Amino acid sequence: MWISDISIKRPVFAVMLIGALVALGWLSLGRLGVDLFPKVEFPVVSVETRLEGASPQTIESELSDAIEEQVNTISGIETLSSTSSEGRSSVVIQFELDEDADAKAQDARDKVALAQGEMPNDAEQSIVQKIDPDSQPIMSIMIAGDMPIRDLTRFADKTVKEHLQRISGVGSIRVVGGRDREVRVWLDAVKLRSYAVTADDVISALRREHAEIPGGRLDTAGLQSEFSVKTMGEVTSVVEFGDIVINFRDDGLPTRIRDVARVEDGMEDRRSYAELDGKPGISLEVRRQSGRNTVEVAQAIRTELDGIRALAPPGVRIVSARDTSKFIEAAANDVFDDIILGVILVIIVTLAFLLSFRATLIVAMAMPTALISSFFAFYVMDFTINMMTLMALSISVGLLVDDAIVVLESIYRKLDEGHPPMEAASLGVKQVGLAVFAGTASVCAVFVPIAFMEGMVGRFFFQYGMAITFSVLVSLLTSITLTPMLCSRLLSEAADKRENMGRVARFFDDGYVMLEQAYKGLLGLALSYRWIVMLGAVGTVMLGVMVARTLPIAFDSSSDRSEFLANVDLPFGTGIDQMRTIASRVARRLSGLDHVTTVFYTIGADAQERVNEAEFYIAVTPKADRDVGIVALMDAVRAEMKVSAPEAQKVSVTEVPWISGGGSSNFGINYAVSGADLGVLQQRTDAILARMRASGMFADVQSSFEAGKPEVQVAIDRRRAADLGVSMRTLAESVRALVGGTDVTTYEEFGSRYDVRVRLEEDQRNDVTKLEMIQIRAADGRLIDIA
Repeated sequence: MWISDISIKRPVFAVMLIGALVALGWLSLGRLGVDLFPKVEFPVVSVETRLEGASPQTIESELSDAIEEQVNTISGIETLSSTSSEGRSSVVIQFELDEDADAKAQDARDKVALAQGEMPNDAEQSIVQKIDPDSQPIMSIMIAGDMPIRDLTRFADKTVKEHLQRISGVGSIRVVGGRDREVRVWLDAVKLRSYAVTADDVISALRREHAEIPGGRLDTAGLQSEFSVKTMGEVTSVVEFGDIVINFRDDGLPTRIRDVARVEDGMEDRRSYAELDGKPGISLEVRRQSGRNTVEVAQAIRTELDGIRALAPPGVRIVSARDTSKFIEAAANDVFDDIILGVILVIIVTLAFLLSFRATLIVAMAMPTALISSFFAFYVMDFTINMMTLMALSISVGLLVDDAIVVLESIYRKLDEGHPPMEAASLGVKQVGLAVFAGTASVCAVFVPIAFMEGMVGRFFFQYGMAITFSVLVSLLTSITLTPMLCSRLLSEAADKRENMGRVARFFDDGYVMLEQAYKGLLGLALSYRWIVMLGAVGTVMLGVMVARTLPIAFDSSSDRSEFLANVDLPFGTGIDQMRTIASRVARRLSGLDHVTTVFYTIGADAQERVNEAEFYIAVTPKADRDVGIVALMDAVRAEMKVSAPEAQKVSVTEVPWISGGGSSNFGINYAVSGADLGVLQQRTDAILARMRASGMFADVQSSFEAGKPEVQVAIDRRRAADLGVSMRTLAESVRALVGGTDVTTYEEFGSRYDVRVRLEEDQRNDVTKLEMIQIRAADGRLIDIA
């Protein structure tokens, strides 16, 4: 072979060629990202739309149906599903795998824009985005301290969050458990009646008297300058909101906001909560940008947190409650250790059979050369260091020495025939070159098709198949360049495979002789009883097929990560205070279990912001430090949660998912039951649930269906309203402002703006009988009781 001859005659060429690949591979290794799995993009698009205060039935008919009707016309849809909950519609569109996710996301945006015109005017703008399989938070940062929750929220939002968002690779950060400052205008229904004022009058006054409007430009010819004109009409303190005049009474005296309402410099309603090991605080759920290195981003976050702690007020603690990068690092390091151990074992076995340090050195050079050089191909192909590529490299360790051993043995044979080292090296490679190429081609023929399999599995195994292909191709190049060059320099003309190794050589020689004799005897028996050997071989194959059919099949294997997740759901409509009480009780009980080291839970942290569900993260002692399996611990936690939360409607314990998002859940099996009649659908679903639970084969069997909250419905007499000149919108907005509250304007202080919210006093809005005191203004100006 010409390249082999060049390498033998010009050793610098071979050394520089392989050295360049190794150097590029080594440099690339430091630039490769580290992640659990390859970056895989699925063509799944979500559409999120909100309509504050609307019931699930209203959300379905007004939002979800309108969106589904429009997006259903997009080509290439595999599944289309929607979830309608209180105030929120979520539509998930899963396209066929060969579709382009970006193009389909744009198609969905165009269709949703058409559906937006069919929605109620109060509906927020729909958010259309691709679903990232790695959309789960990579880190949860807990902030706690002996200071008011409003000040702690400001520190978390304005200091910690802003510092973290500057880090390259950090995506969205969600604050859980915080309560922002808010100016509250608490209306008194009794005073409103006595002063003949409605909620709409108060809202109009706030918008009218608290305004800052640009006045244009002022040109001064003498000064040759231009000034902007702005009317300073905003109040400068919270107290001044009470001085705003609503109207003037018949006696000429003004009615001010403080006459009918109580102005409070308060906080927004609590809609989320976080607690770590029994200590409440604020959690920052940090997500990385799509495609960024999880470990690298997490390391940058930990470094930044060290600096942020120096800025924290006295008594404030900042700790990491959950860090997924630590498991990824540990898993990658374990595989790296396995690869190193494999290389060492291969070298030992090679030495044991070749009984030559020089020959072993020549063969051993192929492994690190191929492994390190493969990282350059990873970098060019935009691969990462993940479980699939590392598994490929660990499998290829044994394959990498095959070509080198074949070439080495051929060169030894030529040396034994009396050829000089350089001539023996050239003749040896030429004699087995075709065989070496054929062997490498056969390996590529096996693993390249794996890389190009179709479907979801093919996308995950692409890097796996290509990684093995890269490594064996570099091994081939090494075996026909570096190996013959080293043989021509390191092996003597009077070659003897077994150098003077004394007793070790004699021991292995005796073993080889015994093995050879045993093999000859076995081979003689096989040739004498051919049919028995054939029947035995066929039987073994059939037995293997039968056993293989009994083995469980799964996309990924269960792994003991020393961490898992749990959920406790209370009936729909449960308030956050009750949920917090029960969740805290569960957390205390779980903390007392053996091997449990961390219990971290949040309420209202999911995409639906459900306050009737608590999500738990439970960390246990490392696998090496306990004698109990992770499944047994999960069962113990599940049993304890059911005992400590008898009010719970649902309790589930699941492994931390390898891959999240893509419209899937963390459960092993999901069934979709569909139908036109909601009542019949619920009956059939309940029957299925009962049979699955009675079978004893399943754990955490539950349905996604939730009954709506109890409602107080305001039935409108349309004829009477029309006679009085009261529109449906005016009436509905008045009820919403008084009961649910409405953000009217904003208040600025020290460069930050805070919402100003109008709402009825709590004791009045929570009493159904007092809601009848609400008044609205008719077309002629009269005040009309809503009842």
